[in-house]
Amino acid sequence: MEFLGSRSNFITLLVGALSLFVCVSAVAQEGYYGAGHDNWHQGFYSKLKRNDGKGPCCNLMDCRPTQSRMVPVPNDKINNVVAPDGGAHVCAPRQVGPNKGVLFCVILPSEG
Repeated sequence: MEFLGSRSNFITLLVGALSLFVCVSAVAQEGYYGAGHDNWHQGFYSKLKRNDGKGPCCNLMDCRPTQSRMVPVPNDKINNVVAPDGGAHVCAPRQVGPNKGVLFCVILPSEG
């Protein structure tokens, strides 16, 4: 019977660890500053230009994958490109202090 108790504890720990991994992975994909940037910088973010002509969208940390939802985004911040993954991406500084609400570029998910 001792084996069954140990096995039950092991399974509980394993499920807990997997749940934590899934939660951390989900947080990394929700548009938090710097999360996921390295995967896309070289092939995609480094080539994006700001629509206002003030240089690139990306400052080595500013861009990241994000979830899309219906929120107002100024049209001049939306880049008319499709990301390699077809998903939504945002380029913006860390949203604190005077940078709250500042956007450099937004890439909308593909409609297909």
